[in-house]
Amino acid sequence: MTTIDLKVTLQLNEEDYFKVGDHIFTKNDKLKSIEDKLHFCGSSAITVFKEYESLLTMEIMDNWSRLIKALNQTTSCCAVWDNRKIIQELVEKREHPVSWYVKNCRIC
Repeated sequence: MTTIDLKVTLQLNEEDYFKVGDHIFTKNDKLKSIEDKLHFCGSSAITVFKEYESLLTMEIMDNWSRLIKALNQTTSCCAVWDNRKIIQELVEKREHPVSWYVKNCRIC
């Protein structure tokens, strides 16, 4: 197996992505396999993350990802989470147990 370094140029609509450092989060999950600094993110989350883009770090994004997985495991059915409130709490470094997020950040 051979590794080949490629330079990739992408043209994305402004509403389809946001940046954290040199990482790009996009709703186009097909791009994920092109580059390890491309990450999948749902459309509704991208809208919220763009509001906080200048404050986001990869640590916050990793914490958000783990938290969403934990929240989804706490419910027996599909739930929708208030990403705006979750990101605000993470950006402001407010620590809460998962149960707090279940109680305060569940939309439906």
